[in-house]
Amino acid sequence: MKRVVITGMGCISGMGENLAKTWESACNGMGSISRVSIAVSNEPELVVEGLAALVPETKFEALSEQFGFRAVNSVDRVANLAAVATLEALSDASLSPRCPELETASVLYGSASGGNNSMEAGYQRLFGARLSTLHPLTVPRYMVSGAASHLSMLFGIQGPAFAISSACSSSAHAIGEGMERIRAGRDRMAIVGGSDASVTYGSIIAWRALQAVSDDACRPFSAGRTGTALGEGAATLVLEELESAQRRGARIYGELIGYGATSDAGHITKPNTASAVRTIKLAYESAKLPMSEPALISAHGTGTLVNDSSEAAALHAAYDATLSSCRVIATKSSHGHMLGACGAIELILAVLALQHRVAPAVLGFLERDPKCDLPLVLSTEPIDYRTTLSTSFAFGGLNCALLARRLEA
Repeated sequence: MKRVVITGMGCISGMGENLAKTWESACNGMGSISRVSIAVSNEPELVVEGLAALVPETKFEALSEQFGFRAVNSVDRVANLAAVATLEALSDASLSPRCPELETASVLYGSASGGNNSMEAGYQRLFGARLSTLHPLTVPRYMVSGAASHLSMLFGIQGPAFAISSACSSSAHAIGEGMERIRAGRDRMAIVGGSDASVTYGSIIAWRALQAVSDDACRPFSAGRTGTALGEGAATLVLEELESAQRRGARIYGELIGYGATSDAGHITKPNTASAVRTIKLAYESAKLPMSEPALISAHGTGTLVNDSSEAAALHAAYDATLSSCRVIATKSSHGHMLGACGAIELILAVLALQHRVAPAVLGFLERDPKCDLPLVLSTEPIDYRTTLSTSFAFGGLNCALLARRLEA
């Protein structure tokens, strides 16, 4: 079985437009969730307010300069966010667009909702403005695979390219499946991650109807938590077979060693603790690692009442007495719930935490909830773990756990 390493990372979120700024924000406890007003264009009376973590306004000028205005303008915002993160990840891995290594690489890219902005724009034309025609690129802009195809075309990636859509586990599943393809010898390199851009008028109203969003803050595992906050952005990792990465002298951030995935086969929104436990244990079995090894745990931690208490119970059941030797972070409190992108950005931050030996704080915490009694990192603190577990527990009972470790020199 081949060993899989991370040789490049890139991201864009409310915390920053690149990896360095995102990590700096995380270490300094600088959250990006704020109150926003989202309006429907040309409909000034249609405005909704709520909490969200928005990417600073960008026209994707750098993408347009490098790849041409038409290539950038033909896709939805969600695909261009993916391209920004991927361009950084490739550069970080010392790869350039259309280089020989990418010709046989694969793209596995996650998204929960695809081109949400294009979908809403189309509905506005049809039902708001009462027009009878849509932009001719509406379908390719809103399809969930839009980001995966955009990355393939921009960067000349000619191996398998497809989208994975499993709600909030999308990018975590993409990473795990990319890892398995390399382990099995089917690929030497995989470009994996996810993107979402769903902070829109209709999306905010829909999440509010679900009673899953907060009016004050995203406070994972805290008493008094009232829900999550939407975020947008993208995160990309370059995965490589270890020997191939070493041959080309690539810098290695860490090794992916475990992947677990299960389905609850139960309630559409209520998580199943037993399935979460099984997911975590499968990741450890995949890594051939004992559950007794302490880890930095990057929790799904949405800030909702049910998810947080269920996840806390799962961590206690999975780790038992070892949990007291672990530390738990929950970075949605900083970058918001980025839906299909959250698994990737959370793994990136956890891998950086191992590398820099610093754990970012859980923001917004008020006081301990007896149902969420976890060893939380409540202020940025030094750590010295070799292993990290990153969990994703999505609507529909679609669960994923990833294990990574720092390679010692």
